[in-house]
Amino acid sequence: MIELVSPWAEARRHILLALLVGAVAVSLSACMADWLGASPAATLVVGKPTFAAGRGEVLIYVAAMPRGGLAAIAIDNLGLSFRDIVPASIEAIGVNGFTVLAQDFSTTLGKGRLVAVNPSCGIAGGTVVQITFEACGEAPLLVIRPEDKARVVLGSGQNTRIDSWALGTEKSYYAK
Repeated sequence: MIELVSPWAEARRHILLALLVGAVAVSLSACMADWLGASPAATLVVGKPTFAAGRGEVLIYVAAMPRGGLAAIAIDNLGLSFRDIVPASIEAIGVNGFTVLAQDFSTTLGKGRLVAVNPSCGIAGGTVVQITFEACGEAPLLVIRPEDKARVVLGSGQNTRIDSWALGTEKSYYAK
């Protein structure tokens, strides 16, 4: 038995097939743009202070760190700025495998420095240092100011310096 197909039905099938192929091609090219495009910028963030019973806490965390992830952070004197915080009460603690090797928050008024490393491996994203303190004023603050970014050195898990990174400020960002 011979089935007759109208030319319009055949044309509709070709049009639908062309549209389907076009949609798949556009979808795949969008995915490839994500894969081949610029990766997210490596970011260092000093979180907003949280408080409980007169004690405060600030987390320093990273996201999208390249080349084996972040394995070392050094913030030189004047790199961390703080106010309305008792300097002697400030304590930096390493998190996620990081160890704080040195810290100083009392040499220069309102300024601090620290060095922390992860001797095992780097991390692409997550918390690296937890800083706790005793508040002594109305608006305690601990930050790395944009003008002080040059006072921060980041080292990768491949034992190289991470030069291209952004200082995240005032973001609602949470890392694992």
